[in-house]
Amino acid sequence: MRLLVGGLIGFCLLLQTAFAEQASHTAVTQSFKPSQASFIPSALETPPDAQATWKPVTLPDLWKLNHPAVDGAGWYRFQFDYSNLNANEIYALYLSRISLNAEAYLNGKKIGSGGSFAEPIARNWNRPLLFTIPPDTLRVTGNTLYIRLIAPQYSQGMLYPPEINLLHSLQPAYEKARFIRITLNQTSSLLIVGIGLLMLSLWWRRKQDTAYGLFGLAAFVWALQSLNFYIITAPLPTALWEVLVNASFQAIASLWLISLLDFVGIRLQRFNQLLWAILVLAPVTLLLTPPAYFTYATDFWHLITMLVVIFGLVLLAKTGVVDRNKDAKLLLMTLSIILLFAFHDWLIHTNLPGINAWLITEEEYLMQFSAPVLFLIVGLMMTSRYVGALNNYEQLNQELEQRVVSKHQELNDNFHQLQTSLKEQATLEERERIYQDLHDDLGAKLLTLVYRAQNSNNAELARSALQDLRDVVSRAGDENTTLTYIMADYRIECEKRLGDVQIQLQWDNQVDDDRLQLSQPQALNLGRIIREAVSNVIRHAQATLVTVTLRLDADHLLLEIQDNGMGLPPATDKSMGRGLSNIQKRASLLGGEVHFAHSASGGLKLSIQLPRRLLHHHPASLT
Repeated sequence: MRLLVGGLIGFCLLLQTAFAEQASHTAVTQSFKPSQASFIPSALETPPDAQATWKPVTLPDLWKLNHPAVDGAGWYRFQFDYSNLNANEIYALYLSRISLNAEAYLNGKKIGSGGSFAEPIARNWNRPLLFTIPPDTLRVTGNTLYIRLIAPQYSQGMLYPPEINLLHSLQPAYEKARFIRITLNQTSSLLIVGIGLLMLSLWWRRKQDTAYGLFGLAAFVWALQSLNFYIITAPLPTALWEVLVNASFQAIASLWLISLLDFVGIRLQRFNQLLWAILVLAPVTLLLTPPAYFTYATDFWHLITMLVVIFGLVLLAKTGVVDRNKDAKLLLMTLSIILLFAFHDWLIHTNLPGINAWLITEEEYLMQFSAPVLFLIVGLMMTSRYVGALNNYEQLNQELEQRVVSKHQELNDNFHQLQTSLKEQATLEERERIYQDLHDDLGAKLLTLVYRAQNSNNAELARSALQDLRDVVSRAGDENTTLTYIMADYRIECEKRLGDVQIQLQWDNQVDDDRLQLSQPQALNLGRIIREAVSNVIRHAQATLVTVTLRLDADHLLLEIQDNGMGLPPATDKSMGRGLSNIQKRASLLGGEVHFAHSASGGLKLSIQLPRRLLHHHPASLT
């Protein structure tokens, strides 16, 4: 809100600076800018002769005050010398503000025209005119300038002081006035149309929010009304166009108030009925008003509109202060500034005597610059509220969906747990059946090979195959097993195998933590490393003693297997090479490292390091 307040203040200061710069464009000594002229009402298409009844007038000349009976056209005459004339320079005539259309003659030669003087009359009431003076037209002495003005009674005829000067001196003032009056209005119209489309699209999605629809409609009415500031040829006759343009202010104000009051929660049925009545009655009464009284009727309706807006401001102030409604406070401030600008423009429109001191600028209408700010601020407020409501709706919808998903997931989890239990039970039963079949059939055959083997190597090979079969079947599950239990099984196996070949086993298990566990794949790979190492000793080492040591340090589980045999075999022994390679691969699968070295007794020392972080812990050990 502070940012918007700062923006409004900055906007007002910018307008004041721009108009001040426009009013005080380059001061030059060669300028001819009269404050007096001669005037004659005349419908002639060429300048009247010198014997006509010319009357002196003071500029700016406002027809509503000085020539209320004139309806149609009139001529202005200026007689002057231009002592600083430079024949090598290009000069121009600058008309800062006229209404409704003008053309100029200098020394009997037409130097420029604003467009058509017949219906539809060219509308230059808000457009500065700059006519280049042909060479050899302007003289040092004896110059006569005629300006023809056409202004029906309903169009507020006026002429501000013309200025003759060097073209390059007048060009900046002309370009600045054109930018302020034409380009800015065209740009703001596009902005307002965009805001209107956005508001109508939001209303279309939520038709119960009529504030969005009415505000979007007000934006389009303003954009259409803004055409009056910059189009030259109106699509309708001048009288009907003036009715629509002036009545549009009542329509915009009514739509504004109805939508904005509804937006902050103020809903007064009788006040809304009054606003709708103003919206309808204003164009009807203006259509029925005679041309001579048309501008007075528009002054009346604009005054009524401002009074209605003041009442709306009172309602906003009450809601903002009593109910502490931030939106109402911001709208109160914005509409107050627009009301001040509207009052400024009303003073220009009414042409009341002695009001110039009240005006920021005598020539510029300010409401055309402030209204886009209101549309932008309210558009942002409405969009922000809509987005906020949409976010809240989406959040509630997400919470509901999350609850549904949570309950659905809970049901699925229960169902899956039941299915998993049933599957595990079936798997265990099937595993037991397969194990029993393998034990009774293949196991029996391997056991027969053990006893019928003709030498110890074949017996060992058969015994190893039988043990592998038992491991695959018994360690194919997902459950974890305590490390001490696993090592106890492997100790029994090693004692049996080594005892059969008269090799002594020393088993040193220094791990007394029953909470450490291995998964079934880890247990299987660790057992096969031990089995492969023992097989290598039996087949190749010619040892009489094997020592197995298991211990823990801070980061690793350490397993050492060493013998007192003949040590590492030659590099050409392919069988031994494959055995050691298998040990290395299985150590890698466990995420550890394996090292081979000579033992102190002269045999082979096999060291395996497994990262302690890869081991599992029994849940009871977690804190």
